[in-house]
Amino acid sequence: MKRLIVAIALSFAPFSHTIRAEETQTIAYPTAEEASFLITAPEAWKITPAEQAGDFFQLEGSTGAIFSFRTIEGTEKSLDAAIKESVKELNERFDDMQLGDAEDWKPHGLTGLYAVGTGKIKGEDTAVKVGVGWCALADGKIAEMWFVAEDSDAKGIKQAEDIANSMRAPAPQD
Repeated sequence: MKRLIVAIALSFAPFSHTIRAEETQTIAYPTAEEASFLITAPEAWKITPAEQAGDFFQLEGSTGAIFSFRTIEGTEKSLDAAIKESVKELNERFDDMQLGDAEDWKPHGLTGLYAVGTGKIKGEDTAVKVGVGWCALADGKIAEMWFVAEDSDAKGIKQAEDIANSMRAPAPQD
């Protein structure tokens, strides 16, 4: 019996690397020294940093899913303008864009809202899922986030949702 258990265990050894959790990276925006917020993303996601505070920082997954984020001024006027600009941008980038109603979002004690929708890449028949969200930050700014992935990309969509839900305030400095 012991030999059978050992033989079964050894037969699964080559697959043990697939059981481990995916490695992650923590990203501070805009910089580690002056972070407005932190997110956690899979290590394999490629980073395109923002050139300056207020610009979008982009992550791209191995499946082609894209997650972008930045901060805007924390005023109602800035938030209204960002929402209107996002809706306009979505309609410019995608055909048949259908954005769902905004829902409350509370990652790690922060307060925000998000909406998810579907569309097609302009001029193509490729269906996509998109998400947009905004979250009030402890430093008085608002985080703005986007994700887009092919509608059939369940892995990329799930990872983008996990990235969004990992948003948190940086730990207070001593």
